[in-house]
Amino acid sequence: MPYTCSRFVIVATTTLLVLGCATPETETPQQEAPVSAAALNIPDPLSNDGCDCEEVVVVEENYFDRGVRALAARDYDQAATYFERHRDTEGSEAQREADVGIAFVTLMSEASIAADDSTASGIDERAEVMILALAAVQILEGRLEALDALNKAISEDLEKREEALKRLRDLTLGQ
Repeated sequence: MPYTCSRFVIVATTTLLVLGCATPETETPQQEAPVSAAALNIPDPLSNDGCDCEEVVVVEENYFDRGVRALAARDYDQAATYFERHRDTEGSEAQREADVGIAFVTLMSEASIAADDSTASGIDERAEVMILALAAVQILEGRLEALDALNKAISEDLEKREEALKRLRDLTLGQ
């Protein structure tokens, strides 16, 4: 019963992760009334005066991004290396991101989630990371169940020992 809250937190976190990675729906364009060519004030797409399009397209990728890509490819050693390098960059945010990445890589490495476990080739990296997150949730739930069983066995053993001690005390004091 005490682990119900933990399981709820794990499921809620996974749901937030899935919702955060979802792509927004595109709105259906409303049809506009036809406008005469003289009234349109649309710039000519061929005239790129002052537009450096290559500068707009450039995306800076840091070691954390590379780590996530390696994680999606299930290359855990390379992902750990990238997360370690990200940790060496300045800032507490980078430290926190690296710690989370390394913890996730460690969990997945210990669980022996192999690259051939992938259900479909050509899956988007975000979807692959979500698959790994769901696998992590299943692993943690399995560990919780094992701990629950162990706790129950230990509790039963403790009750038996306490009963035996009580009988021993009664026998000792009865003489």
